[in-house]
Amino acid sequence: MTASVLSKAANHSAARTLAAILGAPLVAFAVGAALVAFLPVSGVWAFLLGFHVMVPLWVALACVLPLMRNGRVAWGVCLAIVLPIAVALAARRSG
Repeated sequence: MTASVLSKAANHSAARTLAAILGAPLVAFAVGAALVAFLPVSGVWAFLLGFHVMVPLWVALACVLPLMRNGRVAWGVCLAIVLPIAVALAARRSG
């Protein structure tokens, strides 16, 4: 690899870092909550599945988000996952 590629790979902006630190757990918890809310199985099984999906998703997002092109893209990925889930959970709660 060239020197410019190596320096660019190590240059994490604050927005990408914050997306990994704050956005990754929020997205993972939202996905876990959606699984618990919408899975057609008993509460214990839904919780177990939601939890066991949440933890690796959190780790994967924390590893991938800092590698995005910039902070706007990293936060866009978080919002693209969380917004539909939040709308679905809000609709389920109100309806």
